[in-house]
Amino acid sequence: MPEKKKANGDGTLRQRPGGRWEYRAVVGTDLDGKPIRKSFYASTKTEAKQAHKEYLKAKPHSAPIEKVKTVGEWAVHWLEIYKRGKVSFGTYKNYKLYVDKHIVPALGRLKLDEVRPAHIQKFYKDKSELSASARHHLHIAVAAIFETAMDNGFCTSNPAKKADWGGLKKKEVDVFSETEIKNILEFAKTHPDGHLVTLLLYTGLRMGELLALQWSDIDKENGIIKVERSVARKEGGGYIIKTTKTDKARCVAISPNLQSVLDSVPRRGLFVLTTENGNHYLERSFARYYEKFFTDLNAALGDNTVRYMSPHKCRHTFATYMLKGGADLRAVQTLLGHSAISTTEIYTHVDTSDLKRNVKMLKY
Repeated sequence: MPEKKKANGDGTLRQRPGGRWEYRAVVGTDLDGKPIRKSFYASTKTEAKQAHKEYLKAKPHSAPIEKVKTVGEWAVHWLEIYKRGKVSFGTYKNYKLYVDKHIVPALGRLKLDEVRPAHIQKFYKDKSELSASARHHLHIAVAAIFETAMDNGFCTSNPAKKADWGGLKKKEVDVFSETEIKNILEFAKTHPDGHLVTLLLYTGLRMGELLALQWSDIDKENGIIKVERSVARKEGGGYIIKTTKTDKARCVAISPNLQSVLDSVPRRGLFVLTTENGNHYLERSFARYYEKFFTDLNAALGDNTVRYMSPHKCRHTFATYMLKGGADLRAVQTLLGHSAISTTEIYTHVDTSDLKRNVKMLKY
């Protein structure tokens, strides 16, 4: 075996079979205080050590917690301590994307206690080409990074609090029209996958909640469905059954129309939604059959009379028509499982037909 040679610092150099050089060094410390080692390979000793230096530049978060100084160093600790395992894996991945792709490259090398609102304001200005939603989530992440940095004594103020990220413009929620709903419900009566759509329209459940629904959750005698689980992606691939988005169980009342749909669904196992083979639906298979329903519907109608919209639009449709029908805003908040009523309020837009109908109620 080629002789291992000690390099300057805490790394070691050795020549691998075939001639390539390996530089192995400590690049950080995990949350248990144990050293994290990584190997860097190149054709020469110098290039291998340079690869290590470039890695450290690109990974400013490699410092152990007690030695954190920069935004980049704390940002990844924030991800691992405050987000991993505390939010769904999909949400964690989104936060990690914002940190790795946007926050660390722009702000990572700045010292936490030297960042000013002007730095954050410039950062938001430079990200103005992103969608309002993306900028909103960037702001949430940046503000949380500095807030937790304050909690840990790395800085004394949160510069993101006084920076203006642009705000979200309130927009109308896109929902199915009354004509589209009529066509969907009628076609669903004869289509083998019609219940996938009608269950969403009659319950307002999130797709993950519907996929996790079990027959034991349906209390026919009392006319309610208990919603306490959801299907979510897990780290490393695959799916898990977890609590709802708000971690709270809720109940959805069973209307006569919903009961009729439930009675038509064949029981093939523990879960309400299963394939013909009795397998549990997952997001991809559900989305495939859901989309096929709309393809078949429009083929039967002879044109694209009914727009294809995502399963979540059925939830929007449920909420919008509940409110249009006179339902109390708080009741709809409870049915949807929103933690804040401001989220439910996005469905309270009024169209011209509502205006014409309500103006007739003026009595003077």
